[in-house]
Amino acid sequence: MADRINFSKKINSLAQVGDTLYFTTYDVATGTTAPTPVLVGNITQVGEKHVVVDTAPTNVTDFESVFFLFAKPDYNNTSLKGYFQSVKIETNLSTKTELFALGTEVSESSK
Repeated sequence: MADRINFSKKINSLAQVGDTLYFTTYDVATGTTAPTPVLVGNITQVGEKHVVVDTAPTNVTDFESVFFLFAKPDYNNTSLKGYFQSVKIETNLSTKTELFALGTEVSESSK
């Protein structure tokens, strides 16, 4: 059963269909959260101030004390691919600035 969860503020722009939604309780008085997030389900739709998940959140009665978070699927964590990449590094400082280090990972993507 799909369920729509509405928020009073805009949700993170990185949340997308296919992500997994979790929640944890938040104690305002102590500023602590529960040690283990609870799985809500997979996000099937994303709006500006809502998400639709494939299952309804269980045991949620007070949304003011709940903190929602999402996780990306493994296939979304990819590196750059292609034959050409370009990087431009700028600073708006007027003083001389030194770049300490710059690194990259290069993998042949096809042949």
